[in-house]
Amino acid sequence: MRTLLLISLFVILKISNCTEQKSILQTGIETINFGSGGGFTGLVTTYSISTDGQLIKIEKEKKTTLKTIDKKTLKEIFEKANELKSYQFNQPENMYSFIEIQTKENKQNITWGFGSTKVDNRVTELYNKLINLTKQS
Repeated sequence: MRTLLLISLFVILKISNCTEQKSILQTGIETINFGSGGGFTGLVTTYSISTDGQLIKIEKEKKTTLKTIDKKTLKEIFEKANELKSYQFNQPENMYSFIEIQTKENKQNITWGFGSTKVDNRVTELYNKLINLTKQS
């Protein structure tokens, strides 16, 4: 009887943990890619955050896992990105920044030149928050 109770409790905890992860990120967004590129070398540095919180750096086709983002920050980022899922802006310059919001159905690219004042403030705020995550250890 006691064993059955413990097994039931374990199953309930597992189910609630899975449900919690799904409810945290009900935005439909699977991945957020962001970074910068251009200039003389044309080098592009890309970072990627998935729904599991893994922050990955991609440079010259080499992937490096940097860290795992905590659930609270992850939820905040995905909610802000959700506000921009349909925002369109594609004005790269010699040096540019970008955010790519990927869902199952769509991939929304937002690209702007360094120092651009034409891009929506929500984009630069999200980008700055994302870039700050890459600098924290």
